[in-house]
Amino acid sequence: MSLNWMWFRVKDLDTLRGALSHWKNLSRGPQLAGVKKLVYVYLVRYAEEQQDLALLSISTFQRGLKDPNQLIRASALRVLSSIRVPIIVPIMMLAIKEAASDMSPYVRKTAAHAIPKLYSLDSDQKDQLIEVIEKLLADKTTLVAGSVVMAFEEVCPERIDLIHKNYRKLCNLLIDVEEWGQVVIISMLTRYARTQFLSPTQNESLLEENAEKAFYGSEEDEAKGVGSEDAAAAALPARKPYVMDPDHRLLLRNTKPLLQSRSAAVVMAVAQLYFHLAPKAEVGVIAKALVRLLRSHSEVQYVVLQNVATMSIKRRGMFEPYLKSFYIRSTDPTQIKILKLEVLTNLANETNIPTVLREFQTYIRSMDKDFVAATIQAIGRCATNIGRVRDTCLNGLVQLLSNRDGQCLLECLTMMISECSSTGLTLLVSRYLTVCLGTMCVH
Repeated sequence: MSLNWMWFRVKDLDTLRGALSHWKNLSRGPQLAGVKKLVYVYLVRYAEEQQDLALLSISTFQRGLKDPNQLIRASALRVLSSIRVPIIVPIMMLAIKEAASDMSPYVRKTAAHAIPKLYSLDSDQKDQLIEVIEKLLADKTTLVAGSVVMAFEEVCPERIDLIHKNYRKLCNLLIDVEEWGQVVIISMLTRYARTQFLSPTQNESLLEENAEKAFYGSEEDEAKGVGSEDAAAAALPARKPYVMDPDHRLLLRNTKPLLQSRSAAVVMAVAQLYFHLAPKAEVGVIAKALVRLLRSHSEVQYVVLQNVATMSIKRRGMFEPYLKSFYIRSTDPTQIKILKLEVLTNLANETNIPTVLREFQTYIRSMDKDFVAATIQAIGRCATNIGRVRDTCLNGLVQLLSNRDGQCLLECLTMMISECSSTGLTLLVSRYLTVCLGTMCVH
């Protein structure tokens, strides 16, 4: 009889108790500890489904919290916090407080995991749980950091004051925390920094605005006849150069190496942090890391491209050197193709528009009708955004009117009419509508 045999034969708690008694008679010591761990794993799985039977074993779990083996102590706390019965809330609270002071970081980590479970069971315990969270936030071990930050985010995300004295410690521990913990901590620090530090991008725009007003003078100055030189001199003291806070710089410096992480989630978290918190001159470092993720599975590509599509609207310049990385492959799923089209459209400018339009021409020949329709819409957006290629785009759409596919024809007509009408080009409206009506009659 082996541990694996017992694991697969267990059907209910009565069978489990009988098996446990059998093992007690056979052996003691390390082998019994292995049986206990299997028992606790089973109870974690079925504690919510068989709460009445699990309640009968609470005294056993309480003894397990005093076991010399750290794995047994952690497993006992995990099972205890999985029993969703309000009557044992005081027992759970006492167990969590004791575990938060345990010598083993693994047990303290388990205590941090138990905090959100108890909070969801009884939110009235919030004040006591915050005290435990505050204590665990001061923990200097990397094993506990990610778990306690997750508990903080779920129980009291508004208590930013708890982070103040632990901010630098979390920044310094970040590189050594496990990947799941890194994602949680980076997301929390991003939210923290956006509320506690000045935004570099906003300060840059304010400086530009102040400089412009100082150069031209204010309306009141113009009304009073004061010269622009006097207005500029009066405005100069208010224009202070932006100096980044040392703690802000610490966060950027300690997260930058994580752009090389093997975890796509970590890279995405750092990219979002840099996008919101890095100066314009430094934010470009995330582009290469995001492009690297496009070699991953299609699920990862989809999430990355969604973020790139959003980022490229506001900061197009950092992705322009990687334009070819967003070219569409015939093997890409339709959702990936459409997202890449959106990115290519956002990156199109006066310089690269000929290359982008040539690429779009090859996409038009695809057998995927939804993709072809999306390409026609992308061509229309390029015509709207870049005036000098408007006629080229419209002429290309006219040539596509010979396509016999109804969806393709409809997209062409829609984009042409919309483009011509929105730009107020009366002659183009007349010419292209004549072609459109003739084509509709033929079809």
